[in-house]
Amino acid sequence: MPRSARPEGFTLVEIAVVIVVLSLLLAMIAGIATALLGQQRREATRQRLTGVETALALFVSQNRRLPCPADGRIASTAAGAGDEARNAGTGACQIGGAANVQTHGVVPWRTLGLAEQDATDGWGNRLTYRVAPELTLAGAMDYTACDPGASVTGGTPSACASPCPSGTWPAGCTHPTDVTRTKGLKVRTNNAVVTLVMDSGAPVSTGAAYVVISHGENGVGGYGNSGLLQSGSTPSGTLEAANNHANVAFAHATSAAMTNASAFVDDFPSYNADASHFDDFVLRPSILAVATKAQLGPRAH
Repeated sequence: MPRSARPEGFTLVEIAVVIVVLSLLLAMIAGIATALLGQQRREATRQRLTGVETALALFVSQNRRLPCPADGRIASTAAGAGDEARNAGTGACQIGGAANVQTHGVVPWRTLGLAEQDATDGWGNRLTYRVAPELTLAGAMDYTACDPGASVTGGTPSACASPCPSGTWPAGCTHPTDVTRTKGLKVRTNNAVVTLVMDSGAPVSTGAAYVVISHGENGVGGYGNSGLLQSGSTPSGTLEAANNHANVAFAHATSAAMTNASAFVDDFPSYNADASHFDDFVLRPSILAVATKAQLGPRAH
């Protein structure tokens, strides 16, 4: 008796199995691709933060001060985009024409001689920038007349002697901790209890000269190239919001007026979908670190 011929083609069951396998493979590939893309964007952000840090140090070495932020609300193609908003007479930052205001401030890429992309994070948002107001004044970042061998007097911050009299060294010089006392921005951890990691109010100031912030993957609080504030995606942590444009307005006349509660936030990343979420990248060098990198740090006389 002849064998019955097997019908050609695939059965519905076989086709269903193939579809399921292909779906699983595509899901795996999509997950890997998403992870790789996220890693590339994070690495691009770190590199651009490093580039901005170098550009700021070069600006300080040439101008002996830090620049003011640019207005993040200005579109790339409009006049004034990327230019620092500073009153040349007083040295105060004045975004929108208001004195001592840094609201909406981003890295002033044109003032630093950078392309806009160099001041944009891996997710396409401009890097937020805030600076201690007293450090944008003329000569504010020149500490070459301070002497690390001088005595610490404490009390009211005093200016560096210029020049330090060689005949009375080191009594005629000012110690770096004197001249930086009360200066700089405060930075806290991402905890409900305020824990400062940089404190301008400490007996020996550890305040940050400036902060540069990437608002991370969710983009909350950053400005796009069109000058529009990014609403971002969820989740967004409670304290992460302290780094957005509204809560870091910093319209104080000096850093001494900055409270612990209004401090900027930096911490290890937390990707939990709750109030502890934090995916910002924060650059926050100390005052003397910036001055030293710009070759304007304290010197023995």
